Amino acid sequence: MPRSLEKFFTGHVSKTALLTLLPVSFASFFGTVITAAIYFPERYDWRVRVISNLTSPHDNPRFYWLPSLGIAAAMLLLLPFAGYVEQRLRAIAPRTARSAGAAFAFGFSVLFCAVVAQLAQPLIGMGWLHEFLARAAAGAFAVGMVCCSLCALKDRFDGQSLLCNALAYGWASLTLLPVICLVAIGALVLLGHQLDVAWAENLRQSFRTTPMWHLAFWEWAGAVAASVFLTVSAWWLPARIQTPA
Repeated sequence: MPRSLEKFFTGHVSKTALLTLLPVSFASFFGTVITAAIYFPERYDWRVRVISNLTSPHDNPRFYWLPSLGIAAAMLLLLPFAGYVEQRLRAIAPRTARSAGAAFAFGFSVLFCAVVAQLAQPLIGMGWLHEFLARAAAGAFAVGMVCCSLCALKDRFDGQSLLCNALAYGWASLTLLPVICLVAIGALVLLGHQLDVAWAENLRQSFRTTPMWHLAFWEWAGAVAASVFLTVSAWWLPARIQTPA
């Protein structure tokens, strides 16, 4: 691999370059999936239909290639983000920073592989592989978000102040809010469906009629939340690699 490409994929890019890559990657991702949704063979309801329906040769035989290429290209464009974040968090918590970088790099790479696996499904079979890889990618990104939030907390408690308040609060809210929602849903299922607590079961049944009960809603919401997380990170992380005072 040429040295320039190696530096690019390992995150040795400027803040300006990263802030240029992000909009291009978002346009590649959301532009192609929205276009595919418009031309989907049936009415596409994002609240109940997952993004994988758009990239499936079976469900979307005419335009599956468009979002597949768009998502794959977006993941390649996002790879530098992993190294960029790690380098700027290393002074705060080296191990946690390395974990964050590894989690983001793994997530982007695995989602790229998930798209390829779905395209190759007619040849290789293994219909479960795409879903497994997609969930692994989502889990890896969530781990990266948690690691970033832990670094921000350590930065505050240690009094280093290498990260600005807006970034710390942004990371914390984007990480904690979905966790709280998922824990609440899990508690309703446990209390209502498993333990037969009347009020919890009534609330669970009423909740089942909302879009938030469907995986597709959380998939789309997660894609938007991830985009916001990437944006605030690139915007508010220090432009230069810093060292503790």
